[in-house]
Parts: sequence; C-alpha cells; structure tokens
Amino acid sequence: MKIYTKQGDGGTTSLLGGEKTKKNDSRVWTYGTVDEANSYLGFAKALIVDERIKDIIIHVQKDLFEVGAELASIGTKDYKERITEELVCNLEKIIDEIDKEKIALKSFVIPGGTKESAALDISRAIVRKAERYAVSLEDSYKLNKNLLKYLNRLSDLIYILARLIDYNYVLDKSTEKIKFIINCNKKINRELAEYIVHRCIKKSEEINVSTVICITDNSGNPIMLQRMDNALLASIEIARNKAYSAAVLKMNTDKLYHLAKPEGELYGIGNMANIVTFGGGVPLKIAEEVIGAIGVSGGTVKQDTIVAEYGAEIFKEVQSYGIKG
Repeated sequence: MKIYTKQGDGGTTSLLGGEKTKKNDSRVWTYGTVDEANSYLGFAKALIVDERIKDIIIHVQKDLFEVGAELASIGTKDYKERITEELVCNLEKIIDEIDKEKIALKSFVIPGGTKESAALDISRAIVRKAERYAVSLEDSYKLNKNLLKYLNRLSDLIYILARLIDYNYVLDKSTEKIKFIINCNKKINRELAEYIVHRCIKKSEEINVSTVICITDNSGNPIMLQRMDNALLASIEIARNKAYSAAVLKMNTDKLYHLAKPEGELYGIGNMANIVTFGGGVPLKIAEEVIGAIGVSGGTVKQDTIVAEYGAEIFKEVQSYGIKG
C-alpha cells in the first residue's frame, strides 16, 4: 500500500468520521498545531535522559492524540468529548509534585539554558499557539471547557519541566566545582556550605520545625549560618556552639552528653565556653579527617539531631555522587 493517496491534492482533508473540509479550516489549523506540539515533544524526549521527565512526556503525547481526535470531530455527527476533568487534574498533580522541589521561578526565563529545555520551550510555545486556535473555535462551535483547561495546564507543565532541567544542569555544574575543591583543598567553601544548609532547611520543613543551621570549618569558625523564619533567636548562638563543639572535639555532640556526666571521661567539659553537650552538632569528615561541622538548633534535641545528621549525610553524598538538588 502506497503512503500517498492523492485525495488531498485539491486542498481538502477528512475530519474524524469522514466529513470533508478545506485544509485551512480553523479546526484543521488547531489539531494540526496540536500535532506539531506532539512532534516537538517527541524531539525533546529524544534529547532528555531523565527517565521521570521522559515518562511524563510519553503520557502527555498519548493525551494529545485524544486532544487531536476531539478537535477533528468538532461540528460533526461523530463529535465526542474526550478530554476529561481527570486528565486536567493529572497535569495539576504533576505540576504540584515538581513545585515541591522549590525550583526558583522569580522572573521571565530566556530560553536556551540547555538543548533539552530549549526543545521543551519550543513545545510550550506551540501548545500556547494551539490554545489560541482552540479559543478561536468557540466563535463557531461549542467547545469542551476541559479541552481548553488541558492545553492551558499543559503549557504550564512543559514550562516547569524545562526549568527543572535547567535547575539540575546548574546543580550538576556546581557539583564538579565543589568536588574539585573538596578533593584538592579538603576544605568547605561557601558554595558547599550553602548547599548543605539549603538541603537541611528542606529537611526541617519536612519534620515541621524552624531551625538555625550553622556550618563551620575544622577550627569551628563559622562559614555560613542561616535562621529559618520563626526560629528562636537563642538558637543562633546554640547552633554555632554545637557546630564549634563538634568541630574542635571531633565528635557528635550527643556523645558528649554521656561523656560529660559525673562518671564520664569528660566530666566538667560542659563548663567550658562555647561547648555544648547535647545533640545537634555533627562533624563533617573526609575519610576520618574532620574538615568542618554542622550545628542545628530550634527544635527538640531529637529534631535537631535528625537535621544535623541529615546534613552530614548530604556532605557524604556530595563527595560520592555530587549535588542532587
């Protein structure tokens, strides 16, 4: 069977169900633009390596076949609403999940951060065009409101996927720089400290506590200190002292609690200036060498310890795998 039929040589095409119309029919413009968006999403998918994003695109592409079919049947006896509120809600759920990753979207973004995000930005612009064509159809036909909502949410989803790719690209580049600094200098620089603090803030939010987080060098000198909204002011000094104690004594401060008891080997150490003998301070090590410490204060001792130990794990993660966002 030949691929060409010659049936469209006169400038006409068939709508769903067989009805003929001109190829410049507004319905053809609209579903043709949806097909264009679907094709460009396929191009973006071929460039992207992130399996989660690829799976999202595949599901969207399948939905777009339904969008095209509905548009190709508008005004015919075979018209059927195919785009449901559930499909719209599915897009919103994905957008909300990605939004939890707290990608900064504070201004307009110039497309072209990466080839993958650039392909997605073109796809988004084409979806916007399809939406405009769909809106114009309302002048002549009764249109499924869920279809318009779907196209609108889809452009939002594609936009945030592009920004996620750009965000991860920047983090990956930062990883290379941070690993080089750690391996060559065995020091914690401001960029690494900021990353650990950023991740610890997310952890604090996860366990519903406002904390102060301090990162120091191996001498206990602060590199970065950040106070979350509503964290106790007293926690500023406590977090700094926890980090100092962990750095200069080269141990978790919760271990000091037992050692500082009357029967302990370090009884009385709690009377020394800046020494804290309860949980929330953890040294940061490369192999067994302490190159810094983290101190957390603001919650219960258990909560502070959870966040501080999480920060130490993030430090190890950066050494092994790099920054993950």
